[in-house]
Amino acid sequence: MSSPGNPVLLLLLALLGVLVLHSVSAQNEPSINASDHITLPMDAHLPQITLQCNLTTAQYNHRESYWTKNGEEIVATRTEQRTTEYKIMKPRAEDAGEYMCVYTFDMAPPANATIEVKSAPDITGHKRSENKNEGERAVLYCKSVGYPHPIWTWRKIDNSASFEIDNSSGRFFISNKDNYTELSIINLDINSDPGEYECNANNIVGNATMTSVLRVRSHLAPLWPLLGVLAEILVLVLIIVIYEKRKKPDEVPDDDEPAGPMKTNSTNNHKDKNLRQRNTN
Repeated sequence: MSSPGNPVLLLLLALLGVLVLHSVSAQNEPSINASDHITLPMDAHLPQITLQCNLTTAQYNHRESYWTKNGEEIVATRTEQRTTEYKIMKPRAEDAGEYMCVYTFDMAPPANATIEVKSAPDITGHKRSENKNEGERAVLYCKSVGYPHPIWTWRKIDNSASFEIDNSSGRFFISNKDNYTELSIINLDINSDPGEYECNANNIVGNATMTSVLRVRSHLAPLWPLLGVLAEILVLVLIIVIYEKRKKPDEVPDDDEPAGPMKTNSTNNHKDKNLRQRNTN
């Protein structure tokens, strides 16, 4: 016969006590009936969806209820009714997420129920193109809406074929967080890196893709405008020099000739006549 101090008996009593407390606690927890999860169709648009919760039983006085989406309270949804609804008009992928109806009580912690609204990803933003110089770092990104959060992959399109990007070269880095992905390429190579890059978002409902273009320029690319200006100046100088050489030179007077006006023979003869007349007289 087991003594009162038997460790096995004490352990069994402790386990029994835990089970009893858990059973009592479960009976005291509020009971909430919630509508089923909803999946938005990919090829059609619903006019409206309605999320509904009903507090069926509660051991404590119900105070109020409200709705949250992805952990954030939705404004203007608080009510004192035990049955609460939230309507979404013309739902789209951006309306998908984890919705929760939350009930509060006077003497007990809040209780809640979760309703998931699922949809295929829809890529709403991406970098259309990136222009960088060789040796620099390029960053491409995509962001989406939809729920659940997608699994992201990146591919490079080359001659109508594509291959998934990995980091085997040590120059490609992919960072994913929920509905956002980023591809970084360091030490750009002008021969192998330019081209089209495709981000792909995939979840249990569907998938979406978007393409970005990466252009890689030579190290001399920043000098091209300056080199163009210098080339124009050089051509202009050559044109001026050639023009001056082909131009007919102006006549230049000899150094031996007097600078002043020359006297004519008629003027000299007239002076000689006047001199002879004076001598005769």
